[in-house]
Amino acid sequence: MPKISAATVAEHRAAQRTALLTAAEHLLEEAGLAGVTPRSVAERAGLARSSFYEYFGSRDDILTAVAIAAFDNWGAEIDEILSAVPQEERLVAYVGATMRMTADGKHAIAATLQQAELSPSRHEDIMAMHAAFLGPIATLLREAGVPDADTHAVLVQGLLNAGVQLVTHGVDPAAATASITTLLEKGLPSRTSI
Repeated sequence: MPKISAATVAEHRAAQRTALLTAAEHLLEEAGLAGVTPRSVAERAGLARSSFYEYFGSRDDILTAVAIAAFDNWGAEIDEILSAVPQEERLVAYVGATMRMTADGKHAIAATLQQAELSPSRHEDIMAMHAAFLGPIATLLREAGVPDADTHAVLVQGLLNAGVQLVTHGVDPAAATASITTLLEKGLPSRTSI
């Protein structure tokens, strides 16, 4: 029987899978998509290459798993932030948290993975996770009394995506938050007379 490094086989397997995911995430950050191969991930995790295939069928599978873990972590952090904010301030808090987390580099993995040429089914898995972020936005809009919250959630997500791009390219997260918040609360600023 192979030697395990945990109290139970299930714990051992969970630890090895986590080690592979962590290795893939670090390789993505350091070397981009080209740096993530079954061999490089297994070596970085300190495991045999064959161990990779015990947990992931392909490079696409581990990239998808990294994306899902990143989405889960992002969502958990947003939920924690919103839980400490009064209901009427949650939409602005959501925008601010998204911009700060982007500035902190937490969106970098998602940006890198958007460039991956994944199989259609794996690409759909990642897109479904991304679409899941519309739910909390729609909920926040409903709580704020916004009519047709689902449609408006898509529009708010568009503003957030634009804000992420701005912050990624060097715009101060507080400035991006202020601009998005102004658009959400007041619409476009008035034009001055010429």
